[in-house]
Amino acid sequence: MATYSGNQWLVYIGQHAANQGIYTQNSDGALYRMNLASVNDIDFSAGVTQEFIQRTGQKVYRETDVFTTQNGGTYTWSFDWLVDSEEILQLLLRSAMEVDGTTGLISIAGNIGHSAQYVYNQAAPDFSLQVSLVNPDASETRLLHSAVVTELTLSMDAGTNGGRLRASGTIWSGYRPTVGTNAVTDGSTAGNTDFPFGIFDCHAIEVATTQITCKSFSVTISYPTERIGFRIANSIDAEPEDYIRGRVDVTGSINVKMDDTSVAQLPFWLAGTSKSILVGDEGTAGGGSSTDIFFEIPQAKYTGHNVDLGSEGGVFIELPFQGSATGSQKLINVKCT
Repeated sequence: MATYSGNQWLVYIGQHAANQGIYTQNSDGALYRMNLASVNDIDFSAGVTQEFIQRTGQKVYRETDVFTTQNGGTYTWSFDWLVDSEEILQLLLRSAMEVDGTTGLISIAGNIGHSAQYVYNQAAPDFSLQVSLVNPDASETRLLHSAVVTELTLSMDAGTNGGRLRASGTIWSGYRPTVGTNAVTDGSTAGNTDFPFGIFDCHAIEVATTQITCKSFSVTISYPTERIGFRIANSIDAEPEDYIRGRVDVTGSINVKMDDTSVAQLPFWLAGTSKSILVGDEGTAGGGSSTDIFFEIPQAKYTGHNVDLGSEGGVFIELPFQGSATGSQKLINVKCT
């Protein structure tokens, strides 16, 4: 039996091309190779219910006292990725923000409603994904399908990875992954457009509409999802009828040099006053003139004002924040193209 290195695993991701809930794998040309430093397996733990019910008659468990089922389960795959593909980044953003078919500026509004596009065997939305984890032992290759990004963190740090953008998060599905039948021919998949951008490309970095000096920035979009109902799908019992997504949450942090502007943010935190945070290659609110990379939280509520006095490299202040929006106001604007 062969012994494998973790570096032999490959990951491919794409928009789920079949109807929602149907486990047909995309053609190679509709998958993008995701270049990771290390690969995590699918987490099957939330997909398995196991009950130990000891009955009378003997002092140890009988084999029949252990009940195991995958009915009603959910499955996740986590990743940590130094961004190098515009196409994959767009897939992740669309799924995390539940936006169809755009590659430009992507936004979430305060009055976002429920999507009716997750119903079993209906046309899958653009933000439904599939992930193929290609194992060097082909019989163990996995396919997670009809999946959505439930958490996505985008971060940049001037002292790490040349300041480039990093993405980490979780992809979730209410459908059982398939194992062993999902070959992908490396080299036949869709081409990736390089995305080399990061914090050093962000010439406009502002808090409360005033330019500041920034060391790092991160933002997390959380959009939890639950499965609804159960039915036979793909000849499997108790697969979901539908998904429903919960409250969208945008949180993050910006680390800025201590100066008159950053110190002036303290009263805004103490008073609960909303202020804008903008990090991008241009400084126009709404990002209409951005060409490569742009993040804006128009109504950020600071949740702290943490001064770091322990560094010889200058005094910096961490400003953690919570995004907010009312009605048609934007919770977040993002552009990464």
